[in-house]
Amino acid sequence: MQIQLLEIFLLSMLLNVVVYFIYKLFIYKRVVKYANTLEELNQRINKLTSKRRDKVYKRLYKDIKKYNNNLYLFSMLQSFILLGLYLVGLVLIFSFNFAVYLPYHIPVLTIQVSNKYEALEGPILFYILSFLLFTPLSLRRPKANLS
Repeated sequence: MQIQLLEIFLLSMLLNVVVYFIYKLFIYKRVVKYANTLEELNQRINKLTSKRRDKVYKRLYKDIKKYNNNLYLFSMLQSFILLGLYLVGLVLIFSFNFAVYLPYHIPVLTIQVSNKYEALEGPILFYILSFLLFTPLSLRRPKANLS
C-alpha cells in the first residue's frame, strides 16, 4: 500500500512538473515580454500631465487591451494544460485498486473495517490531495506591477 501511495504521489508531482516545464519552455518568455510592454506603457502614461494623460491613454487603449488579453490567454492556456494532465492522471489512477487506511475516523470519508479506518475511494482521494499540494508549483507566473 505504501509503495502504491508513493506512486500516486510521484505521478501527481510529475504531472505538475511537466506543466511547469511546458510553461517555462514555451509560455514564460511571451508572458514576460507582454508584462514588460505593459509596464513600459504604464510608465509612459504616468510620466505625462493629467490633461495629456487621458489623450495618450485613449490612443494606447487598444494596445493595452491587446497585451492584457494575450496575458490572459497564456494564463488560460497554462490552466488548460494543467487540467488536461490532471484528467490524464485521474484516468491512470482509476486503474489502481487498493485500500488506504487512515489512523483515525473521519465521518464521511472513512469506514471501519476490522479495527482500521479505510478511506472510501482512497487512491482517488489521495491523488486529488497530492495534486492540490503541487498545483502552486505548476501555476507559477511572473509578478507584474500592473495598474
